[in-house]
Amino acid sequence: MNLNRSYGGMLLQMIYISPNIDVRLLLDLNSKMPLNDLGAKIVGFIGGNPFFRGFPVFFPLVALWFSSDSRTRRSRMLVGLLATCVATVLSVWMQHHLVTHIRPILDPTLRLQGIRPEWTMGWDRLDSFPSDVSSLFFSLATVIFLEHRIVGGFAFLWWFVTVGITRVVMGFHYPSDIAGGLLLGVACVYLFSRIRPLRVFFEHLLLRWEPRIYVVHALLFLFLADAYWAFGGLQEFYRGFVMIGAYLIRWH
Repeated sequence: MNLNRSYGGMLLQMIYISPNIDVRLLLDLNSKMPLNDLGAKIVGFIGGNPFFRGFPVFFPLVALWFSSDSRTRRSRMLVGLLATCVATVLSVWMQHHLVTHIRPILDPTLRLQGIRPEWTMGWDRLDSFPSDVSSLFFSLATVIFLEHRIVGGFAFLWWFVTVGITRVVMGFHYPSDIAGGLLLGVACVYLFSRIRPLRVFFEHLLLRWEPRIYVVHALLFLFLADAYWAFGGLQEFYRGFVMIGAYLIRWH
């Protein structure tokens, strides 16, 4: 059995949405897309502007980190951030290796309305399941939720609109893509949070670096800065390493 399709198939079954319903939900939501240029720009701003969609949630992450000097809280958050990385990497990996459906915005047979030409350019992955953006942001929302239920609930609601509904309206994803990313992100953070030795490891690490805690803070800010842009920097590094590796293999 193909391992890629096996794991992908399990996730697909867990969030199974009938293809007909999936397309119908997509088209119903896309029908709400404003046809005028100003309306399309506003929707694009809500669903694509990193500051608008990110600030109300990244701000609480930083606030929770600095709200106290508790190593226990910070170690829990570090476990959650590690799980966020895993969920995002898995979602990107699945998009490259799991054959599901072409990204709606790249499928001319759907005849989506209100799509701006620039939205159709720059995609390096034709498949869109599960959504890597929703995996990333719903993972972070879960990290917040585990520390503060009210703020975490707001984070889920905020990203359900900006990362979920809006990106379906724009044709970037099917509803099943968003559901798959949500499930993957929440599951990764929850499962990692249950691994007590991992939390203890981070607690010992924080204790060891306590005299130079400013280094940990700096690394956290670098991580969140790249996460703000859906790990665009790390993805560029990865593509660069792959290109160099392929070149070296051919050269030898």
